Amino acid sequence: MSIHEYLIATPVLSAGAGSIRATRAKALARETIQALTETVRNALLAYAMTGSAVVSLAIIAAPHFEVLLRCLFHARG
Repeated sequence: MSIHEYLIATPVLSAGAGSIRATRAKALARETIQALTETVRNALLAYAMTGSAVVSLAIIAAPHFEVLLRCLFHARG
């Protein structure tokens, strides 16, 4: 996703070059914060999805792994 996905309305003052620079700096800061927020959101989503997948596999595989270990140790004993 791009940082320009969400439009931000910023008021433009007609006072002079100083206020234009300040307005541009504020807009750039807002875009940067929005991009970081979106990156963090995507990272948390990926973490949640992979974490859930790992947990699901562990829940499904745990009983089978236990049986495998019992068979291995029973054959030795």
